[in-house]
Amino acid sequence: MMDTSGLLFPKPHDKKKRRKTNGWKHKCDRICAYCGTPYAERHEIFGGVNRQNSIDHEFQIDLCPVHHRELQENCSEWAQAENRRLRQECQERFEAQLQEEGLTATQAREEWMLLIGKNYTDYWPGTERSEAW
Repeated sequence: MMDTSGLLFPKPHDKKKRRKTNGWKHKCDRICAYCGTPYAERHEIFGGVNRQNSIDHEFQIDLCPVHHRELQENCSEWAQAENRRLRQECQERFEAQLQEEGLTATQAREEWMLLIGKNYTDYWPGTERSEAW
């Protein structure tokens, strides 16, 4: 590659963002959270545009290929309920961590909404839990 730093109009360097992956490192130590099968795959609870956020904030679970495929496809009643439960648990854990760091419940919820963009709990801070959103 040619050094373009001394040119009148140097070419900019492409700074591609490296995508995070879970890879195969330590796969032999992973065990499925549901059936205990070894060599589990790491499942990001929030997929799509939020996959990188799932990796950054460890919103992940280890699953055997059968359970991973079922949760990924989200086609059975069990998978839909389980995905909803896992997402709700991640949100509650994330908000509780922020509240321990000194944020109010409302500020923690706003941070969650900026990060993921969807509320998975049945309430909004400052309202009663019975008042569903």
